[in-house]
Amino acid sequence: MKKNKMKFFILTALTLSILNSCGSKGNSVNTDTATTAVAETKETLQKQTETMDNTVSETSDTSVERSDGSTETASVKEAEATADEITVESQTISMTGIGNARELGGYKTDDGLMIRHGVLLRTAALAKASEEDIKRLVDEYGLATVIDFRMTMENASAPDPEIPGVENLSVHIIDEEVLSKKNADNAQDSTSNIDMSDPISKLDMAIKLGILSDRMYIDFLSSDAGKAGYTKFFDELKELPEGKSLLFHCTQGKDRTGCGAMLILSALGVPEETIMKDYLLTNEFNAEKIAGERKLLESRDIDEDKYNLYMLGMDEVFPETMTNALEWIKAEYGSPVEYIKKELGVSDADIEALKDKFLTEA
Repeated sequence: MKKNKMKFFILTALTLSILNSCGSKGNSVNTDTATTAVAETKETLQKQTETMDNTVSETSDTSVERSDGSTETASVKEAEATADEITVESQTISMTGIGNARELGGYKTDDGLMIRHGVLLRTAALAKASEEDIKRLVDEYGLATVIDFRMTMENASAPDPEIPGVENLSVHIIDEEVLSKKNADNAQDSTSNIDMSDPISKLDMAIKLGILSDRMYIDFLSSDAGKAGYTKFFDELKELPEGKSLLFHCTQGKDRTGCGAMLILSALGVPEETIMKDYLLTNEFNAEKIAGERKLLESRDIDEDKYNLYMLGMDEVFPETMTNALEWIKAEYGSPVEYIKKELGVSDADIEALKDKFLTEA
């Protein structure tokens, strides 16, 4: 009995380790740097990595119109972000201790409006946020609400900092009961050959358990936990006070957060091309870490068919993963907006109110 319990504990810890980061201490690389675009094959990714420029331009302090019509100084971009010019420079919020930190401001909608700057923020985990990061989030961005999409043990191992005056809500997207059952069902025969210090072994186990797959986002969006989590996300967006900002994040700020971004961008009328470019921008913010992870995979005798899944389990994203989710939504509901209305309880009137709050003239 004790042996089985220990196996279950190890496997649960393994799962969370995979969701947090698949690099061991010896193979870890820095997380909060910027930049190169995604590619579809290993060879193209490696070539781009060798030629990338990791320098992120400084943003300028600009007077930003808030949703209440007032203006505040914030680090925002001079050029607005059309589908053709979505870059690290146009979207970064320049945090020193928070990875993948950016905003949705500047994105154009199908009807010619634009998302307000400095209001909708998406990042990786906040545990290493510096005092200056927190000060800027509060003073420059008017942060009112943080939505943390991570699981209970992820929160416990790297809790968000407490920020006076800011509400921090734990909103789970992954069904922890289902995950625990999956771990228990596999505990008897899944841990005997696991090298807990080896990131590739962890990734192989995640694939075996079905945690890591090219339909991972479909699982987020179709599960009861995911629907409840994204419903709460929209509830908080609806309740956000005028002139304030909301920040949403998970661990790496790319998967659970990426689906959340896709949903709110869809509700606001942002075209799919822009949604996809925002999603893929993760690869530019995570470029240095991705380069190190590619080198790790190339140093190992890995199954080439699993290459993209390995990278997805670490810090890269691929267009196919989000495309799979969008195609599933369209097949089941007709469009992301219809999914939002049917599964998240968002009405037409709610959508118009969200547009009034978050959109402005381009």
